[in-house]
Amino acid sequence: MPRGHFTVGDVDALVPTLERIFRDVLQLRAALRGLESQLERANVRMSRDELLESDDGPPEVRRAKALFRGYYEALSDNLDLVRDLGGDVKDVEIGLVDFPARRLGEEILLCWRLGEKKVGFWHPLEGGFAARLPVDQDVTRTAQPSD
Repeated sequence: MPRGHFTVGDVDALVPTLERIFRDVLQLRAALRGLESQLERANVRMSRDELLESDDGPPEVRRAKALFRGYYEALSDNLDLVRDLGGDVKDVEIGLVDFPARRLGEEILLCWRLGEKKVGFWHPLEGGFAARLPVDQDVTRTAQPSD
């Protein structure tokens, strides 16, 4: 559903899907961290790129690297799902996503964070999470004929 601008209602409708995706993302991140720790305990210290490309080492290390690649690919696929919905993932750890929108005719970003049951904040394009403001009556809530 990628498109130009989202309304508050559009993002609210996506919240259950976003919650499911980010629950998976957080589980995958935890699994990746666990594998990185396992590899470090085996004295395998490699960059993420090396872990994704290298197939060398003893069988348990090769297995851990293969799992790492699988988890990493699944994580990337989940983040691609958010992008396919039209969102811009800003922070994977806290599940922060921006959606392009309008307020009084100006370009803004609706800002949703995992745990929020609906979109309740926006910020200017040049702002970020720290610049979040509550959604007010001037933020487009439903589709307009020109959108």
